[in-house]
Amino acid sequence: MSTSASLKNVIATKLLESDLMFSRRFLGSILTDQENSVIPAFCMNNYLSLFIYESHRTLKVIDPQRAALLAYSNEAVIEKARHSVKLFDGSKVGHSGVLGDFTAIISAGRERFLNNTWFPPARVLETDLGEWRYRGRLVTTTQVASFFMGIPTIATSDIPAIGRALMTVAESQARYVDQATELLPWHGPSFMTTMKFGELKSRDRRSERYFKRLFDPALSDELTASLSAFQCSLNFLDVMLSADQTAASAETMLKLRFITLYHVLSSLTELKAEYGSKLNSRSLVLLNAILSHKSSATIMHAEGRGFRNTLVHYTPEERVAPRLSLSLPYYGLVEEYYPVHDFATLGQELCEHTTRLAMLLDEWERN
Repeated sequence: MSTSASLKNVIATKLLESDLMFSRRFLGSILTDQENSVIPAFCMNNYLSLFIYESHRTLKVIDPQRAALLAYSNEAVIEKARHSVKLFDGSKVGHSGVLGDFTAIISAGRERFLNNTWFPPARVLETDLGEWRYRGRLVTTTQVASFFMGIPTIATSDIPAIGRALMTVAESQARYVDQATELLPWHGPSFMTTMKFGELKSRDRRSERYFKRLFDPALSDELTASLSAFQCSLNFLDVMLSADQTAASAETMLKLRFITLYHVLSSLTELKAEYGSKLNSRSLVLLNAILSHKSSATIMHAEGRGFRNTLVHYTPEERVAPRLSLSLPYYGLVEEYYPVHDFATLGQELCEHTTRLAMLLDEWERN
């Protein structure tokens, strides 16, 4: 093996182990505090699935013996949840596939929960959408959770059933993560230790009526639900994950912010191209404020896709590998793709832009 190939594999291993230790700290928290863990687990599941799927895929190439020892169950669910991180960017399904997923999720919820009351006039009070807000900010809904979990639609009224389904997947994730990280040092707590669970509030809604008051009345219910997914992803990073100040979490935090911002911005660009002519002036003002900001341009720079690919798939590109070093912060990856930045300055810009975009989507949601 050449020196360059060896360095690439060492960096890939270190990157994936950093993500898996982040996951281990989180999973350790939810498995010991199951009563308060359902909603944070909804919010983290697609990212956990991304880490597990991509780390195992990478290990099959660079360390097949280790990969063979780390086989995991619920593979189809974990793979589907992993791909939901891409939002409209999925090469196999694209935005039409996402809208199709939400069509099925919304329809299943309405069929199950509406028109059940024996007294017809009271049916207007029935609900099919559950939402959760942390410190007043939307972090998930039953529809968004179903999309990010890769499982069928979730009942608004059956939290124990949600918990059982979630824990089955979480136990598979935890076994994989524990085995992959058993020899690695522990570094501090999960963000879960700083959460104020009394500030997590739920409310049930009737989606066919409620959606007309969100974002833009010209949007279909499926597009509205998709925008809620973008909003939830950013709010989760901004009001829940941002509390994690553990130094060992810094690399994974930068990764999560970058890939989320990248896919939200790419998806909003596609939404504007496809549906912009139908949006009202207020929607376009807010959408343009998101897409035209200088930090959005930084993230979506031509080199952004290569950086995103390295963050997601772990193995550095051949063309940049000779200039990377184990002695540099983040191995010099930031400087290769964003020469005006280093790890610290890019991390700060991503943190600030996550807050900015989350607030703009919250403002847009209020229609």
